[in-house]
Amino acid sequence: LRVSSPYNAPLFPAGSARMPTSYPTPGFGRRVVPLLALALAGVLALCLKVWPQIPAMPLPAEVAALPRAAILALLLVNPLLLALLGAALGAVLAHRIGLRSLLAGTAPSGGGRAVWWTAAATGLGLALLITALDALWAPHLGAEWQALRQREAQAASLATLISSVLYGGLTEEVMMRWGLMSLVAWGLWRLGGGRGTPARWVIALAMTVAALAFATGHLPALASLLAPTPGLVARTLLLNTLAGMVFGWLYWRHHLEAAMLAHATTHLGFFGVALLLTR
Repeated sequence: LRVSSPYNAPLFPAGSARMPTSYPTPGFGRRVVPLLALALAGVLALCLKVWPQIPAMPLPAEVAALPRAAILALLLVNPLLLALLGAALGAVLAHRIGLRSLLAGTAPSGGGRAVWWTAAATGLGLALLITALDALWAPHLGAEWQALRQREAQAASLATLISSVLYGGLTEEVMMRWGLMSLVAWGLWRLGGGRGTPARWVIALAMTVAALAFATGHLPALASLLAPTPGLVARTLLLNTLAGMVFGWLYWRHHLEAAMLAHATTHLGFFGVALLLTR
């Protein structure tokens, strides 16, 4: 998956991260507005998935008594705030440590078609790998989990696909990679003196922290569907951390949009597998 491009070679020479020095940095508005718009579009797309699930959610009595639209609005508060925070943090910090985005204007080019093909193929391959690991794990997670997975596969629809692709591929990447990974990398770099370029371990640790946070963020959704067991929690954390590390690598190696494409195509792969299993 090593793809050359005019702006990412050599990669971390002498064990330290690349730091653009000649490419002009656009203003804050340019760095924040396009990615915030994409993140908000993903939050809106989340409505397609959440709206039909509301009646079955184990909500507190005072919340369940509210109109369905009010419940939806409450459920969207957290992702909206996290999208705003992630877009702002990345706009302020990412370019300072050499992490880039095409839409934010901090990457001079897309790196050629090879980058996009690599990202898409990586996402599809990741979907197949996670599906295979999930299938191996499923018999040890109980009948309730297997029944839930079967219902989810049967309920796969265009609406859930659009929601997953846009919220996962856009919003979660703005939150976790553009926002959190950039913040952790910048913080570690500053703790080390803030001189020169971030070392590889700084980027690797930031990538890991963001991947773990990404995985942990899936636990509330799990708990809303069934009682989480240690096995289910471990499965959710490990598989999503794996995905988060892959997306973080693409963000670091190329740009945020490569991570977005890989994340989106991972959900496309999940959808394709679900269709095949239910035919």
